[in-house]
Amino acid sequence: MKLEDASSGSLGPVIEVIQSILNRTGYILPALLLFIIALAIKYPNRLPGTIDPKYRPGVYFPPGADPLIGHTRMIVGFGSEGQFENFKALSDATPAGSWNVSFLGTSSMTFVNRPEYLEYIQKTNFDNFPKGSQFTGRLGDLLGVTGIFVADGHPWKTQRKQASHMFSNREFNTWVRAVIHNELDDISALLDNVTTKNGPGKLILPELMFRYTLSSFAKMAFAANLNCLSPDPDSLERPVPFAVAFDRAQAIINDRFITPGWYIWEKFNKTGRDMRSSIKTIREFGLDIIHKRLAERQDEKKDPLAPVEGTKKEQLKKEGKDLLDFFMDLTTDPEELLIVVLNFIIAGRDTTAQSLSWLFYELMAHPEHVPKIRKEIADKFGEPEGGVRLDYESFRELPYTVACLHEAIRLHPAVPKNGKAVTKDDVIIPQGPNPDNLPPVRVFAGERVGWSDWVMARTPAIWGADCEEYNPSRFLETDETGKLHLKNFGQWKSHYFNAGPRLCLGMNLATYEATAFIAAVLPRFDFEWATAAQGQKSAWPPQYANSVTHPIKDPYLVNVTRNKA
Repeated sequence: MKLEDASSGSLGPVIEVIQSILNRTGYILPALLLFIIALAIKYPNRLPGTIDPKYRPGVYFPPGADPLIGHTRMIVGFGSEGQFENFKALSDATPAGSWNVSFLGTSSMTFVNRPEYLEYIQKTNFDNFPKGSQFTGRLGDLLGVTGIFVADGHPWKTQRKQASHMFSNREFNTWVRAVIHNELDDISALLDNVTTKNGPGKLILPELMFRYTLSSFAKMAFAANLNCLSPDPDSLERPVPFAVAFDRAQAIINDRFITPGWYIWEKFNKTGRDMRSSIKTIREFGLDIIHKRLAERQDEKKDPLAPVEGTKKEQLKKEGKDLLDFFMDLTTDPEELLIVVLNFIIAGRDTTAQSLSWLFYELMAHPEHVPKIRKEIADKFGEPEGGVRLDYESFRELPYTVACLHEAIRLHPAVPKNGKAVTKDDVIIPQGPNPDNLPPVRVFAGERVGWSDWVMARTPAIWGADCEEYNPSRFLETDETGKLHLKNFGQWKSHYFNAGPRLCLGMNLATYEATAFIAAVLPRFDFEWATAAQGQKSAWPPQYANSVTHPIKDPYLVNVTRNKA
């Protein structure tokens, strides 16, 4: 029967519509619709081209996925601030802690939240699991595609080798100590100015910590004074354009991981304009300093015997070498040097400040640890009037203090989620002892694998029944003489400093910087959570902010008093 013959029957109006469509589009649109329907039948719960979950035995596949878009609605619904509780719920759904999702912008991703799997990914078959183009694409405009935080292969190996030499260099460690002591002098004076002998003062403590690490890392990296920290409490109120731009850029990068098509939207929307503006601010600041340093180096070559005069910072500079000193020996390309500096700052400034912020929250929640920390510091280093100033390696003499710090980092890891690309089809085989009989996990080329140190910290199979409690004693042990020591769980269980070839190079630097702050400040001052009536805006317990790292949302206000004990 021809279409025109059927048009006189009850189907006439429908046939006329179909005929009109065919007249306008031919058979392209119907064929496209049939193709989409066929794809939806073949991929009823995942993205086209991804692997059927039946080929992943032992890996949990969450229900509720949609045809052709997989778990996109679920992942977007998680948001960027409450995602970790959802990640934990998915991990808890299977004894192995492994689950797989597919979503727009990332394709298929398998999460493996157990140390036994991570050792295979990050050590046994390291070369098969690079950072990958998706990671580089989201961070590359800020940190450069060759930055140590982002890069793979030869660029990463080259920068890591040089950075490794720098961190073990006595001149750099001397410079770090000089910078930290200078910053702590300012912080001690600031806290003295905030408090009085008879009453408390108030300040936003995480803001102080961020300025401490930003100021110190800017000096460690390129001997630059950002003027963001001084004995004047009002200095905490003055915005630092570089820091504001850096924070905004990181928040945008974090959203990119859950925003399908972000690279298209950012060409036209406010987020994209904010990102470009932030990067412009960061680049102009960094390049201005680098150009000045390169010019100074040329002047030194022309007249190496010229006297060095200037500020206290410049006098401190004579005691060691900063990061730019080391890398300017390799290159004088301002762009390459900028990438090195920015990667160094993001790796150290945020992570250490956040760890300190979470530590002091935990100490306010569990104040019984404060007298023990103070006693350990006093027993080792006395009670000087202006507070203790630790040498670079001295934190090793404070096992209880470091245990309190590590327990805070365990519960609130500075990089709470991470992932790698899969280059070739592989089977992730649990490494080492396998008392829980974890199954091998199949992954396929073009996918990603991920994990969450935040989730692993709350997994009883890894950290015991009290895993969600703040318990520094888990990191302590005594020898046959009764002397206290820091317990070493190994890098795969204590994964919050990463592991394998990408183990955090600045681990000791971060521990020193944080412990030096504790030793200088905690014996002299008491910190108490301020009430809402006093201006507190942070929730208790604090919530996580949207970022690549793990800052506190609405940084908390504290009452500060001088310790009279």
